Amino acid sequence: MEENSELPTILPQEILFDILLRLPIKSILKFRCVSKSWLSLLSNPLFKKTHVEFYLKNPKLTDYKLAVLASVPGLRERFCHFYNMGFQDSCLTLSRHSCPAESLALSARILGSCNGLICLTGDSFTLVMLNPCTGMFNVFPDTMLRSKCGVGGCYVRYGFGYDASVDDYKVVKIFSFSQSEGRYENMVNAYSVKAKSWKVIEGFSSGTLNGKLGVFANGVLHWEACDIRCSRVVWEIVTLDLAVERYGKIALPSYEDGGVYWSLGVSMGYLVGCCNYEPNKADVWVMKQYGVEKSWTKLVTISLPVNRRAYISPLYVEENCDEFLLQFGEEITRYNSRDGSFNRVDGYMPSDLRQVQVATYFESLASPHV
Repeated sequence: MEENSELPTILPQEILFDILLRLPIKSILKFRCVSKSWLSLLSNPLFKKTHVEFYLKNPKLTDYKLAVLASVPGLRERFCHFYNMGFQDSCLTLSRHSCPAESLALSARILGSCNGLICLTGDSFTLVMLNPCTGMFNVFPDTMLRSKCGVGGCYVRYGFGYDASVDDYKVVKIFSFSQSEGRYENMVNAYSVKAKSWKVIEGFSSGTLNGKLGVFANGVLHWEACDIRCSRVVWEIVTLDLAVERYGKIALPSYEDGGVYWSLGVSMGYLVGCCNYEPNKADVWVMKQYGVEKSWTKLVTISLPVNRRAYISPLYVEENCDEFLLQFGEEITRYNSRDGSFNRVDGYMPSDLRQVQVATYFESLASPHV
């Protein structure tokens, strides 16, 4: 296409910049071919960063996507499938994304999503940071702990997020060593994409970190944890602020006694918690004002099938709270709070998937190389 040097000068640069921020990603990628000046503008790191910030501040304008990592029986590899999420007549819909399925090692796992990037384990002891929209990816080494495991063995937890204070993506790896009476000593390593290296950061003591993956929201990673206090199991959220590398705790909303299991998620920027009760119900909560424990608000109580064999994890909550996207064991399910119905998502993905992991994300121009 011939360059039209007049196109970029029709509007002042700042107005053009503001208009382009609101366009779908596919359009932005096509418009890079309009002229050299548009290519320069749309490839500028400032535009990419501002684009991400715009959609983080305007979640109602953001089109959220679904990444599904699963294995298929008989194949010696795993596949990462991508789906569009949308709403038609107030009902949540899923459709296959044009992005092709990524073939990964059988040991691959999703470690988290942030700003349109997805972090996964790769093969040969590596990690992969992928932008499903642009196809860009970054492969870097995983880390090992250079100390001897204790008698109780070692459990590993990950987290992936963004440190806005230094414009850097970070991966956190927690090594948990069993102590006594349900307590764990946690040693922590952190990887900086900008520095291209791992470092040891201050560790912490905790109860059992049930969350294998940290949920990222408001610059902070969150893991659900349970502890035993006065012969009673107490659930709470353990946090890590990536900017200052400081640990903290957030209290969960009040819950009933008995068999309880909490799972965390994030939807439209809000921290979401699901309290699973034995044997057949779950409460879904949202923290409407981050860090304010009194802002926990119950969205719905879900009556679960009698023959359920797994806990519910929240994936996405529609704005009016009528439709919920949930992971139910290895199934992805839509729940309608108006009539209490469950609809398994069958039509868009193979029904024989195993070891299913799911992450929500939104399309962005974020670079996995920073």
